[in-house]
Amino acid sequence: MPIDKNTSRMIHLLTVTPNKQEFKLGRGHESEVRINDISVSRCHAVLKYKEDGFYIEDNNSKFGTIALVREKLPLEIENTYAVQIGRTVISFTVRNVDIVQMKKEKQLKEMRPQLHH
Repeated sequence: MPIDKNTSRMIHLLTVTPNKQEFKLGRGHESEVRINDISVSRCHAVLKYKEDGFYIEDNNSKFGTIALVREKLPLEIENTYAVQIGRTVISFTVRNVDIVQMKKEKQLKEMRPQLHH
């Protein structure tokens, strides 16, 4: 008998601004990243931006986040993380928009000489 898996895939773009530096992950309506899984708390975890970087913190959820890590976990820019929240695994990458823009501009510059031939 096959295991029933939720194969839905969504992409969320979370932008840090001076007014918005925390993002809730959970199954509740107030969560910016909603996870449709009964094993996920309404507000299961929080992604936070602070002056010294990004962090993910468990919000005292029943089943924990990242194998029951209860302390905040620092997140490095340009690294991809896989996090288990309840029975759901999410993956995300912390990016600096300026770095992404620079990479795009570099790729365009590298392509321009090829387009003129």
